[in-house]
Amino acid sequence: MSNSVNTNVGAMIALKNLNNVSDSLSTTQKRISTGLNVADAYDDGASYAVAEGIRSDVKAIGAVNERLAVGKGMIDVAVKAGENISKSLQDVRVVLTKLADQALTGADRTNYENQYNTLKNDIDNFIKDAKYNNITLINSSANQAIISNVDGGNITVTAQNLASAVYSQLTSASNYTAAAALIATTGALANAEGNLGQAMNQLAADSRRITNQIGFNNAIADATNTGLGAIVDADLAKESARLQSLQVKQQLSSQALSIANQSPQSLLGLFR
Repeated sequence: MSNSVNTNVGAMIALKNLNNVSDSLSTTQKRISTGLNVADAYDDGASYAVAEGIRSDVKAIGAVNERLAVGKGMIDVAVKAGENISKSLQDVRVVLTKLADQALTGADRTNYENQYNTLKNDIDNFIKDAKYNNITLINSSANQAIISNVDGGNITVTAQNLASAVYSQLTSASNYTAAAALIATTGALANAEGNLGQAMNQLAADSRRITNQIGFNNAIADATNTGLGAIVDADLAKESARLQSLQVKQQLSSQALSIANQSPQSLLGLFR
């Protein structure tokens, strides 16, 4: 090979090596700073496309669980109202038992009748006020379909019309005969208590279904994230070792380039 001041082959090779090392160093630093082996489409277009699809699925699962949580809130409000109604029905039975006594007369009967009517009003208010996000489950016949998965499936929450199943059963107790009929074994109060129990059981069952679905969705999301990590996550221990190696190579390449750039100067000695 001839010596030339126009073409420095050694410098060209050293520069090429330096550029290659710099590119590799840049890639490694990007992986370390992001924690990702595939941070964008430039790293690996195919893997990035797959990863974006998986991320979309995970976000969709999060959205589903958010709506399921809303459904759970609706049921919780309805159940709390049902618990208060149940306590009021216990008090109703006590008051009606006293009103069923023929010997109860005068002001005492009037006071207990007022107490009975107040308890009825409380039950009516519990039913009407049990709303979550302006939706009621115990004063309606309209079931609620809550989305349960990313494919558009749903869980149906059964509405309970306690206005007719419970409140309407509590008819007038203006005399001892009417009160006795209400508290009879097959009377209206027993019907109201039975209807309330059935409604509470159904609401609890729907709540368990939603809770189980949320847990299942979370498990799917966790497994999906694990698979996503296998595709895009960087091995930081490996990248750390690679970083140190590349830094040394960069220094050596810079030194080699410096030496190669000095080579043409040796030709000056031929002209002295």
